[in-house]
Amino acid sequence: MATLRFSIVTLALLAGCAATITTMDGRTLRLNSLEFRDYFERVFREQNQVATTLAFAQDEASRIRYETLLQLEDALLEACADLNALAAARRDNRALGLRLQARMATTAPSCEATTRRTSEALDAL
Repeated sequence: MATLRFSIVTLALLAGCAATITTMDGRTLRLNSLEFRDYFERVFREQNQVATTLAFAQDEASRIRYETLLQLEDALLEACADLNALAAARRDNRALGLRLQARMATTAPSCEATTRRTSEALDAL
């Protein structure tokens, strides 16, 4: 995870990004800030935890509930695809272009929102 953390900061600094994102709690973070790095890592970890919970829930689900869980999983995977791809590229030491990495990093708020909705839906089931 340290490599991921370093890479996000390096990416933003090298790209000279002045781009910002807005988190679910209303904070505006610059892509080249340490706060964004921490936010990105938190969102990544939270969505992984929710995805794991979702997988275990599918194992124990009735047929009707299983279909709902599959829909939740599809939405989570789609919203967090870029976040996961960026983390996987870093883990595997695969080089990605700086613009692509920056674009991928800006999807974190969408992943965060979908992760929270999925977690709330799981709690309600």
